[in-house]
Amino acid sequence: MSPSTNISLLLLTHNEAGILKKNFDWLTQCPNINEIIVIDDQSTDDTVKTVKTLKVPKSTKIKVISHPLNQDFSAQRQFGVDIAINDWILWLDPDETPDYKLITYLQSFNPNNESAFLIPRIDYFEGKLLKHGETGHSCFIRLFNRKYGKFIGKVHEVWFSSTPASNLKYDIYHHSHPNLKSFLEKINFYSEIRSLELYQQGINPSLFQIIFYPIGKFIINYWLKLGFLDGTPGIIMAITMSFHSFLVRAKLWKLSQP
Repeated sequence: MSPSTNISLLLLTHNEAGILKKNFDWLTQCPNINEIIVIDDQSTDDTVKTVKTLKVPKSTKIKVISHPLNQDFSAQRQFGVDIAINDWILWLDPDETPDYKLITYLQSFNPNNESAFLIPRIDYFEGKLLKHGETGHSCFIRLFNRKYGKFIGKVHEVWFSSTPASNLKYDIYHHSHPNLKSFLEKINFYSEIRSLELYQQGINPSLFQIIFYPIGKFIINYWLKLGFLDGTPGIIMAITMSFHSFLVRAKLWKLSQP
């Protein structure tokens, strides 16, 4: 059996000490993840200290680099990709964990002609699994060869692959919304970056868009994507994501005023 391919794990952090302590014990099972690159956005808690105490194989090197976000997640991640020692990159958020099947796959990772892999992500809200709606259909390129693409999008960044991506049927669990307060704080933060990005592209919102984009998003997430099947968490998620759409266009309108 051929040896597994080495992988660099890329993380962005900002005050993530509590999450890091419980989400990365699985790294001890993947010695071929021989490098962990942490790009830290000026954390004021014990994030940097916690990262350096993660349980990892002896051969795994941990790099922690302070690099201001400057409202551009793609630039932040691309910075980490560019300094990696390996061509293959796995990127996760601190509030994400791979399922045991994905961990097993990574242990013996040995790509053939592939250059990128799409991995499904399963979201939880208030500890409840969301099987439907916008987050119930998430699938992103999270494992890739850095020679064949780049990060795009200042917020909700994605890896744009210059070659077709293969599909993996293993999952990433996403615990981004432990409560409504933290969810609303993130929506306010992300809508700020997204509205600025659209403004810099010369996009101006109309009154029609401010009114009907949020309504349309709710209809799509709650009815067309069956968000109602997730019960109360489903409607909270649909309304909140609709509110995010409203905030983006309201803030964009504000930016476009003299």
